[in-house]
Amino acid sequence: MDPNIDLGKGLGGLPMIRMTHSSGSVCEIHIWGATVTSYRLASGQEVLFLSPDAVFDGVKAIRGGIPVVFPQFGQPNKNMPSHGFARIQNWTIDKKKCSVHKNGMLEVVLTLEQSDETMKLWPFEFQLEYAIRLSGDSLQTALTIHNPHLVEWSFQTLLHTYLRVPDIASTSVAGLQGASYVDKVEDGAVKTESNPEVKFSERTDRIYQASTGGLGVVAAATVKSQGKDLVSIEATCSRAANSTWSGATPSPDLVVWNPFPEASPSDLKGGYKHMVCVEPGLVSEAVTTLIQGRMTLTQTIFSHKD
Repeated sequence: MDPNIDLGKGLGGLPMIRMTHSSGSVCEIHIWGATVTSYRLASGQEVLFLSPDAVFDGVKAIRGGIPVVFPQFGQPNKNMPSHGFARIQNWTIDKKKCSVHKNGMLEVVLTLEQSDETMKLWPFEFQLEYAIRLSGDSLQTALTIHNPHLVEWSFQTLLHTYLRVPDIASTSVAGLQGASYVDKVEDGAVKTESNPEVKFSERTDRIYQASTGGLGVVAAATVKSQGKDLVSIEATCSRAANSTWSGATPSPDLVVWNPFPEASPSDLKGGYKHMVCVEPGLVSEAVTTLIQGRMTLTQTIFSHKD
């Protein structure tokens, strides 16, 4: 691999890849769960939130960064771990695809496919390819889900992005006005966002649904702190030209989440004050007709400079 892409040990001694861009920005990816755990700008500013109480034991999912959710969101199947199994598996580095592009962008590619363990939880063959791309002004994560066979299966997927904020009390998320959302705090009530900015004074758990289906739909939102733009996220879904689908091509949802104390897991605790999750995914409905199909969910994170 390129010398700017280094394989070493991260927290807990777990294998980790560090990408160092020529601009000075840095991205760190733990192989456990293919979890992006750090994205630092050239200034040293950390964009992602990682809980001080996160566990790095190669058993539990890492709390923070960008965990990969697949093949279920939440736990509709009680026999499978919450948010599926992808975030609690050791992924494989595809060294042939790890590279430096002509424009200077660094790329790392990780893969995951079925094993005896996953087949016991979810009896289907699958292939996941996860590309993490670092440039001077953005971080892009692209998850490709491939069904290599003729057997239909349904899935949900999500890039569970934790963003670092100075104080949740002065944080807001803009760009969602007019969107329909499922309010999970209020037993799944369906509402329409009437506010130009979503603010956080209590537990928030919402699935903002894409307004239309089809290719080219972009889900986008901007996180603000004290009225200033902090981070923007854009997400799209695409499919390979030879993929076979029946039904509309899915469009990305955006989950907005902060658990506040009452719903904070044990490995987050008071960390809720300094994070907000804005998570692109396909979760409002399961994708049920992927047959020999290849679909990619892409997220791009842009940090705004002062």
